[in-house]
Amino acid sequence: MAEAKAGKPLVGQLSQLSSLARDSSVFDTTASFHEHMKKKDAASRSVLELGVEPGADQQRAGRKKPKILYENTYKLEPEVKFQAGKVKGIIDDVLESKLKEEAYEPKSSRQMAKTLAEIIKSRVKELGYERYKLVCMVSIGQLKEQGFRMGSRCCWDAKWDTFASSSFKNKTLFAIATVWGVYYE
Repeated sequence: MAEAKAGKPLVGQLSQLSSLARDSSVFDTTASFHEHMKKKDAASRSVLELGVEPGADQQRAGRKKPKILYENTYKLEPEVKFQAGKVKGIIDDVLESKLKEEAYEPKSSRQMAKTLAEIIKSRVKELGYERYKLVCMVSIGQLKEQGFRMGSRCCWDAKWDTFASSSFKNKTLFAIATVWGVYYE
């Protein structure tokens, strides 16, 4: 058997260390290490933390907050129907005001199209179409005697869903903007 420095067998020293570890105040013989860490974490929390944020305990434990359940409204039709004429007026106004003096630049046209789509969508949202999903797409291209065709397909309810589209062109560029309004029951 291997002898340790003090002359005691190595196995005996290990058993003494393990019994010391079990008997120490850090580890309880009935509780596991994880339970001990949970107790330590709970003891270190402040009173303000426990009083202000009641959901913090659930988040720390990795549990999600309970899902809020809403009652069905049974609304099968909108209070205000999507009006393509008003939306087309908004599209015309935005395209005319923002692109009137612009020249086509390939590098900046991508960001310009995104910005125009956000402006148009926010102006259409101001009309108050509740429960409508609004999708806005703007395409900008260089005007050089070429043809351009754009198509789209959707699966929708013809009674409530519709779209508005408009185009604009100046000396160097063209822009086509379309807004789809899809009703969610």
